[in-house]
Amino acid sequence: MQSRSSAMPGGRHGFTLIELLVVIAIIAILAAILFPVFARARENARKSTCQSNIKQLALGVLQYAQDYDERLPRHCYQPASGSYTWVNAVQPYVKNMDVARCPSNATAKSEARGCWGYGYNLSSLSDGTRVGCSARPLVEIEKPAGLLVICEAGDGTGGTTWIGYSNRETNTADPSYLHPTGRHMDGSNVGFADGHVKWMRQSVIKQTRGLWDSRYTQ
Repeated sequence: MQSRSSAMPGGRHGFTLIELLVVIAIIAILAAILFPVFARARENARKSTCQSNIKQLALGVLQYAQDYDERLPRHCYQPASGSYTWVNAVQPYVKNMDVARCPSNATAKSEARGCWGYGYNLSSLSDGTRVGCSARPLVEIEKPAGLLVICEAGDGTGGTTWIGYSNRETNTADPSYLHPTGRHMDGSNVGFADGHVKWMRQSVIKQTRGLWDSRYTQ
């Protein structure tokens, strides 16, 4: 004969406290296992979107060059204000400006000065007459498949449209400008001068000099 504490009306049995604790423990274990998996899957989706964004921007840069005597876009066209940059120059070729923002960069925003999630290789894409504001001809790029053109940029305070690392420069006013940012699993998506895109580990990006200036072998 069942006691009142262990039986319910109609002959149904309720859960004991121990059974409830076991169920809760199992749920907690499953959550601890699955949450990182879901988070990684979400980040992989963002990484793929970011790769697509950079691919469109890199192709936009090349299409721009085809229309402008084989010269790459300048970093900036209004250097005093920075209000018109390479991103604006390639806009007609990508149509949707949302591709200029990495989905994993919560701080990227559209401003008059242009705070985007991606940076343009300032070190190697200018011709030296006026740093960042004079475009280099495509013919001068010796190894386009190995030269970084676009990469996820550091969150500088005045804008994030340019990056540079070939000579280990430092912008004393805002060093984060010049550094690529590893937003995707300690790495960044990189667009090259031939239009292809790939993910690279952050340490490799910073240590491989040939990425930043194609005159150097990798």
